[in-house]
Amino acid sequence: MTKEIAAYIAGFLDGDGSVRIQLQPRKNSFRVRTIISFAQKWGKEKELQWIRNQLKIGYLYQRNDMITELKIEGHKEVERILRELKPYVLFKRKQVDLVLKILEMLKEGKANLLEVAKLSDKISRLNYVTTKKKYTAQYLQKRLLSNTPVTTDPSDSEGETSCFGKR
Repeated sequence: MTKEIAAYIAGFLDGDGSVRIQLQPRKNSFRVRTIISFAQKWGKEKELQWIRNQLKIGYLYQRNDMITELKIEGHKEVERILRELKPYVLFKRKQVDLVLKILEMLKEGKANLLEVAKLSDKISRLNYVTTKKKYTAQYLQKRLLSNTPVTTDPSDSEGETSCFGKR
């Protein structure tokens, strides 16, 4: 991708895009999703399709609120795109830096779910968010505390349950 195209897409991200982290519950843990999205009113799909063609990834879908969205997911692809766009991103630079920090933590195996949730909450506060997310750091903290077993014998961990399932 040329610098000019990267700068154009970064400007689009600054204006009509978002970069975020979502936590999705799984049976015994949470899945960390990384997402870049671009939004336009219905009828403006041509612009989003152009961005999709330049990035060579993503899918378009029409939301119920008369908005078409281009969504790109996946740790490797989101990281690749953010690194290409980062030099040109102005208004959402903090969000980009936080997502890249989380991705680096995940790659290095140093990710603590509660820390990821706190950084995700920080990204949400920086973004213009229309819906309140359920799986916040506060939610995880409460779940951790409510599922912490109480035992008098430290060697008796048989059957203990954490927020991530059986230990």
